[in-house]
Formats: sequence, structure tokens, C-alpha cells
Amino acid sequence: MGKLERLSRREFLRLSSMATAGLALYAMPSWLRAAALNASTKDKTLVVVFQRGAADGLNIVAPFADSLYQAARPTIALKEPGQTAGVLDLDGKFGLHPTLAPLMPLWNNRQMAIVHAVGSPDPSRSHFDAQDNMETGTPGVNTTPDGWLNRALATKGKNSNPLSAVALTARLPRILRGDYPVSAMENAGGYDFSMGSMEADTISSLYGTSVDPTLANAGKETSDSVKLVESLLKNAPAPSVDANYSQSDLGRRFSDLAKLIKVNAGVKVGFLDVGGWDNHYEEGAIQGYLSYALGDYGRNLAAFFADLGDKAADVVLVTMTEFGRTLNENGARGTDHGHGSIMFVMGGKVKGKKVYGKWPGLEPENLYEQRDLQVTTDFRQVHLEVLQKHLGINHHSDVFPGFDPGSNLEFI
Repeated sequence: MGKLERLSRREFLRLSSMATAGLALYAMPSWLRAAALNASTKDKTLVVVFQRGAADGLNIVAPFADSLYQAARPTIALKEPGQTAGVLDLDGKFGLHPTLAPLMPLWNNRQMAIVHAVGSPDPSRSHFDAQDNMETGTPGVNTTPDGWLNRALATKGKNSNPLSAVALTARLPRILRGDYPVSAMENAGGYDFSMGSMEADTISSLYGTSVDPTLANAGKETSDSVKLVESLLKNAPAPSVDANYSQSDLGRRFSDLAKLIKVNAGVKVGFLDVGGWDNHYEEGAIQGYLSYALGDYGRNLAAFFADLGDKAADVVLVTMTEFGRTLNENGARGTDHGHGSIMFVMGGKVKGKKVYGKWPGLEPENLYEQRDLQVTTDFRQVHLEVLQKHLGINHHSDVFPGFDPGSNLEFI
């Protein structure tokens, strides 16, 4: 793809001023129609959810039986099962935060696995740098132009279906930037030009006379793509009666993604992000900012899989966060920027009801810089196993250049 072609697209998207920042690169309605009408029900989908702000893995999946954990967090530690502020017991050693109760059926049905003490090997405690590391997949390298999830899709060859990769976000996320076609829409139901048909006609007119064939078709193709997404959603089934989505923005975005998957739109990758995890103060045990965020998060994760029904067997969802939090609570009953955290893996052929990864312990000599949970599993190892076993992508050197993968954790 030439330099002029990429610049032309960016300029086109800037001028079009889409209300939802929808991006439809190489939009080809014929491909999308074919995907919608003929896609196999066995097509696999990967969903990645980024918890932005550094989620506290030690209170989301708490080592409740460890006295060092309890001593380090005198006001925010979760207690033993059955007590006030008690965890939901997973294996006698780890417990799930009680506000994540909607996820327990997935756990008990072996559809959810957890990887603990996982993260990036880069030591940065900067949200910006750490998120960039996670999304480019090249920790410590700040010049990587594209995201690892885009590179992973590109190994399967070009795909002109603009819904093969979908980000339910206001802007195209770093993780999906690159040459592979991606659509970003904060609200699938409002995937449209901000000024309706008048703006669509203007854009088509502006670019219809361009000598660049790609640019000449951009206005019409994007307009056709918008109309087709609208058509697909009109025919989408209503959410399952078992899908208890919240009325939050996150609930709507999970519901939108489920609709696109259920209408066989050819979605190979879906991406969502959710903020609210930077809990420096009033994190709380069962009352506080973390509990509030987890309540909405867990409810909508569970609703998403309930909504998918039989299609859940073909969907794997992976969560990630840029780093964890300190072992010790601070003076404001919160936690500060740390190192190791957790990842959830749900759906598909996940070998669930198990906490994976090497637990490093919380003794002072085992902590990272004597304050944080060590990272014993590189986040790239988790993603590679999902890519390989779920999507059939084996080109690890193309996806994560410079990374030498170890043995799979065997959670799929």
C-alpha cells in the first residue's frame, strides 16, 4: 500500500466528520453482502477487551488465603468466602470479587479461565507508554507504527469486508491500526454521517472526480457501507431474554457487537475498551470505585455470552490491562501503579475453571521492586495461544516481532 493511498484515506476520514468516527477502509459492499448472507455459522471470532487505567488484579482475583495479602491491605482486602466482603471461592486459594458473581456460571461451566501474574515485561508505570506497549506488542519499542492485532489479521491475507475487524470505540484504537481493513464505530446503530444524506452526497461529490481511483470511490463506498450496516442491524435479532445488559455505554457496545456476530457479518475480530480502573483512592473492598466498575463490567460480559447463545462456542474473549496495582494500599484507601495483573479468557474451547500462570508469591523478596506482583507470564504468550488455537494464526514473529514464545499455558 503506497504512502499516497494511506494519506488520502486519513484526509478523507477527517473531512467526512462521521458522527461515530466510523472507519470503513476499502469498503466493498459486495463482500459485506456475501459475508452477511453466506458466512458459515462456524466462523471463529476473537474479542479483545482492554481495561484502561490499570486494573487491580489482586482484588479482582484475590489470593484471599494469603496472610501477606490481608496484611498489606487492611481496609480494602477481600475476605474469605462467606464473610462480609468475602470472595467467591475459585479454588481455595484465589477468589473472585463478589461483584463479579454474574461470571460464576461461566466459571462453573468451564467456559472461563484466568491467567494471574501476567503483564508486560516493560517496567513503565506510565499509562500512555504501557498501553502503547500492550497495543503495539513491542514492549520498550516506541517506534512501532501498527498494532499487533492488525498484524495478526494481516497474516491471513487481505480481506475487503470492512466488518471483518470491528472496534466498538469512538476512535480507531492503536491495537488495530495498520494495513488490514478495520471499521470503528462507537455506536453501531448510529453508524452514519453526522449530517445525514446531505453530507454523504457532498463527500461523494468531492471525491467522485478524483484522478486517484481509490479516493474516487471512497465516498460512495463508505456511504454504501453505512447503509449496509444499517440494513444488517435492522434484521438483527433482539438480545436474548437471558442477556441482562446494563443501560451503560459498555452494555450497549457489547450488545452491538453481539448483533453483528449473530447476523453473520463476517466479524473475525471485535475490540472494546472500558476505563475506570485507575483507583488511587477509595478503591474499597465491596464499596468503592472498583466495585462499581466491576459490577457493570461483569454484568455485561455475562450478558454478551448469554446473548450469543450457541454462537458462544465460536467466540473467544480475552481481557487485558496495561499493568496492575501495588500490593500495599495507600493512605487514600486505594492502590498505585504496579506491575503484574490478570487476564480473563472466556468462551470457545477454553479449558476453564482454572487459574493459570506461575504464582510468584507475595513475600518481599518475590515482589517486583519490593512493591508489586511480579509478571511471570508475558501477555503476548496468552494472545499467541488464542491466535494459534482459535484463529489458526501461527506467524508469531510477524505478530510479535522479537518475542520468543515459551510453552503454551494450554488453556485452550
